[in-house]
Amino acid sequence: MKKILKFMILALVAMCGFASCSEECEHEFIEHDFTQDIVGTWTSLNGELAEAMVIKADGTFTTTGVMKGGSLYEEKGTIKVVNNKVTLAFDGDKETFEGRLEFVAGKSLSLVMFDDNDVRLTYDYCANDLADEVVGMWVCNQNGSSESNMTIQTYKENGTAIFTGFSQKTGNFETNIESTYKVVGDIMFQKMGDVYFPTRLTYSPDATSLGDILSKTSIIPGSNSEDIATTQSFLRIKQSLDLTGTYDYTSAYVSNAKGTDEDFTIFGHTFNMANIEAGNLDVFFRSELFCVDLNANSIKQYYRTANGQDIAVEIPITVDGNKVTLGLIAENPAFRKVEMHMFQDADNSQLHMYMHTDAFINYFANLQIFDLISDGKIDPTDTAAIEKVFADMEARVESINVSFVLKARK
Repeated sequence: MKKILKFMILALVAMCGFASCSEECEHEFIEHDFTQDIVGTWTSLNGELAEAMVIKADGTFTTTGVMKGGSLYEEKGTIKVVNNKVTLAFDGDKETFEGRLEFVAGKSLSLVMFDDNDVRLTYDYCANDLADEVVGMWVCNQNGSSESNMTIQTYKENGTAIFTGFSQKTGNFETNIESTYKVVGDIMFQKMGDVYFPTRLTYSPDATSLGDILSKTSIIPGSNSEDIATTQSFLRIKQSLDLTGTYDYTSAYVSNAKGTDEDFTIFGHTFNMANIEAGNLDVFFRSELFCVDLNANSIKQYYRTANGQDIAVEIPITVDGNKVTLGLIAENPAFRKVEMHMFQDADNSQLHMYMHTDAFINYFANLQIFDLISDGKIDPTDTAAIEKVFADMEARVESINVSFVLKARK
């Protein structure tokens, strides 16, 4: 931290406290110690640096931060502010730094280091420490791009985090990727692999009728020396499911869709993986899927086939937290199980069924098989013909992430 301070001016806090007199002033100039005025948590985030400083009433401080591409550091020391001069002494060798402080109570403070070309570093006041508020499971339909991606972040009390979703870094769907995190004030330092990713948090309890919102803002250096801010907003969701009820299809989110330019048909609807969109799925499900009955042990879907026949497909399920496995093998050993994640809003009024590539392939191949069996085009005991449907679907689908949104009937 001391070396970083010398280079980046990582000190902190204080206040402009001038008590000056004119020549006619009869009062003496009195120095004032403003150290108590800066007690609290102060945070800074830009494209090169993220840091949080906690100043206590006894004049001690702790800084936690990370520079771009660096490791997390933590330093302790003492701070004293007299008038507009701040002095920081770090534990250990007690190396001391001095600077000029500009301070707006409850809003911001800026440090200008002496003998360093008047370089300024500004911190924002943080009224709340969000370490407890972030604990839980959060879902987001955007992953830092214009595409709609379902991202699930779970933050545990022990400082570990679990990520499930599409990774822009790898270009693949990732499941239960573990990382570590630390929150100081409104700054989260999350370590994924060997790299720390700092973000500024904004927590809004009961921000919508569906529950709490947690926003994470990242800052990256942009062109022309201007930083670029990107924000993701997450909805708090339940970590256990209360599925019992009847649901109607609402909409779909599709992203990372890649595949062959080849038409295929399910229940009389034609799809093409080279240009599939959420609207294609909306047309299909809104016309063919009447409703879905759910409970803790099964999911029952009501469809209308291409020949006008109404069918009900009941599938046993197993529920493990938010992971739900559809066990079609009980219907026919040639079918495949579908592993998806489901998420409910705070009032159970809305249900997300989230599938990545493998789940999508198995789910839609199973639907196609049901359709072919209903039309008499496949013998349900012909395992070779059924396996070909799966093979054809695997060949045409390179990748996809899709979330189906269902609304509970009242």
